[in-house]
Amino acid sequence: MKRLLHCHQYYFCILLLFISPLFFSCPDMIYAVPSAPSEGFIMDMVPLLGSNGRIKAIAPDCRAMTGFLDGAPFVWSRDFGLVRLAPPKGHFGMGDFLSDDGRSMLGFVSINDAIHPAPYGQTWARPGFIWRYGEPLQYMSKHGIADVEWYGLSADGKTALGYGKRNPPSSPAAAKGKAAENLELTPYYNRWFSVRNRHQFRVLDKIARPDASPYYRLLSRDGKKLLQKQQNNSVQVVDLQTGKLRPLAFGGVLPHASVDLAKGEKRILQAGDPQNPLFRWGRWPGFRRSRILSDSELKKAAPDSPLHADWILDDFFCSIPSFDARFTLCALYLKQVPKKPARPFLLDSKTLTVLVRLDAKGNDIPIDDGPALMGLDISDDGKTILYEMDAEIWIWNEDLLLPHDSIPRPMPLARYLEHFGLSLPSERTIKSAVMSPDGQCFFGELGLYDDEQFPYKQFLACIKGDYPRPRWELHSKKISNRGDQPVR
Repeated sequence: MKRLLHCHQYYFCILLLFISPLFFSCPDMIYAVPSAPSEGFIMDMVPLLGSNGRIKAIAPDCRAMTGFLDGAPFVWSRDFGLVRLAPPKGHFGMGDFLSDDGRSMLGFVSINDAIHPAPYGQTWARPGFIWRYGEPLQYMSKHGIADVEWYGLSADGKTALGYGKRNPPSSPAAAKGKAAENLELTPYYNRWFSVRNRHQFRVLDKIARPDASPYYRLLSRDGKKLLQKQQNNSVQVVDLQTGKLRPLAFGGVLPHASVDLAKGEKRILQAGDPQNPLFRWGRWPGFRRSRILSDSELKKAAPDSPLHADWILDDFFCSIPSFDARFTLCALYLKQVPKKPARPFLLDSKTLTVLVRLDAKGNDIPIDDGPALMGLDISDDGKTILYEMDAEIWIWNEDLLLPHDSIPRPMPLARYLEHFGLSLPSERTIKSAVMSPDGQCFFGELGLYDDEQFPYKQFLACIKGDYPRPRWELHSKKISNRGDQPVR
């Protein structure tokens, strides 16, 4: 009996050795092999940001950054140091977008007009401003726009895209006091606008009317294009100079509500079609996430893999353009076309949310899928994509191939940094992150549990380049509303 037991154990161990590579190569188990030595750095940001500070934007090469410190906007640059702006007492402010040289920034302040009188003559809750080094703040109330959301700043700092409210020409006086807290009591128009060459204000109603988006950049960083979404769920790239439109499509397919069959426009992503970006998009039995499969892996794909079904494109989410808008990061909402007799509606169809990189030249690439996906940013060259998956930050780099693989795969940002020799605690995950436009630098916030031994609640990491690390005095009392009085 003992000999038989040892024999079974022996063959069981051989079986484990044989099948282990299969498990470790599956899409739900991504590992990055560390490279050494590290060319970059990782640092604790808590001493610089305090208990309630945050980075919102990082310039290429970690040259500058913006966000908020102690409830007020700030800009730090290697060229001129730290500049802290001073919103009125009782107000909160934050920097949203930053130019590459750190000398231009878009931000806002939040007010409660019932308690604190607004110094800019507005009753709205969120006045927006443009800050430029050495100049006074330029509030958008100067142009009759208030309650501003910013949606992008060009790399050179000359073009800004925003969304705000403007009073109708013949409207009654704005509400005051307690009534001002209810925006429904104050008449207004919603307006998209741009500011070019510092002071050239332009309402964009005649050229573009994108739907408001609460989180994502819509302006390409060359300052020449923006993304607009229509009521039929289509998304278009708008040339701000010519007004020319380029609709976004996935595998040549437009959202089904916008398809014109009379013009021969494609409506369905067909299984087995090599032109369908989901042609190789599948998963192995027992795994929930799909990936691009190699020729040898296609035969192992689960029967319910997306590659075996026909799909229609229902909607776009979180569309973010690269530097010149050739590439676009999108989350797509797809509905499966029933194989049985056609139904008048697809309300009960199987759905799929897939994160993709769209290419103006038609080389669309699926990156990840699942119900809890949200795109965060795309690098200027379109090769690096940052996104959130199941409350964890993931990244995809077109140029990074793992050993024994021929296709770039997404991985958790923490494992990606480890590949470049920058280590974070393996038991903790990155819950939020900001990426620089060159895809080299990251600000992140770690999900801490019961163990408080590791000091990194917030960190800054740069994977390449021997850049000087940011440094400033958090508790300095010197503040400024101009950029010519930096705080050292």
